[in-house]
Amino acid sequence: MTNAATTPPPDNRRGGLTRDDIVTAALELVRTEGIQAVTMRRLADVIGVTPMALYHHVPNKGVLLDLVVERVGADLRLAHDGRPWTDQIRDYAHAWRVELHRYPGVAGHLLRQAAPPAMSWRIMDDAISLMVEAGYDEQEATRAFAGLVSFVLARCDQEEVMAGHAHADEVEITDDRIRGMLPAAHDNLDLGRVARYLTELSHDEHFAYMLDRILAGIDVQRG
Repeated sequence: MTNAATTPPPDNRRGGLTRDDIVTAALELVRTEGIQAVTMRRLADVIGVTPMALYHHVPNKGVLLDLVVERVGADLRLAHDGRPWTDQIRDYAHAWRVELHRYPGVAGHLLRQAAPPAMSWRIMDDAISLMVEAGYDEQEATRAFAGLVSFVLARCDQEEVMAGHAHADEVEITDDRIRGMLPAAHDNLDLGRVARYLTELSHDEHFAYMLDRILAGIDVQRG
């Protein structure tokens, strides 16, 4: 005998479904499986509706991803607490790195956009105004901060790519192994030793090192 309380067909839920529900579910899918996992069909399966129910609220995947990206880092703000601008931007960049890694693929997605998403203007207003207060010309501050953003996004994207190729049973990296992978002709340097310098740095250390150098270089220009 059929139970009268059977689950209704997926489309029957459309009336109670909102755009916010869809974006929240998509954001969670990005968090757990990465942005590449988001398709209208997959998201519909996760929510328990048909794809057509989603299209009633979101016209296409591109718009959906734009809405998802707007949620990432929505609560991140610069402190504007009187500390040197470099300290505040440094903390902000590290916070963004943590946030971007919570949502795999978002950094790469942002790098490949033809136009900056709406959230970019909020971030620029927040950061560039801080740099102007510190004594920078508005044009110089804009160009410098744009370069800094490019570094953060590109580095986060690269870290995710490298993590995707990592294996728990990796062969130990030794100087001899490194040299064995290098071209025979390298007259100027011991490239095995140079390569070792790179392999000694963790992702955290590399990010912090480069961020500090970029900020120091920008700060010199202020004078």
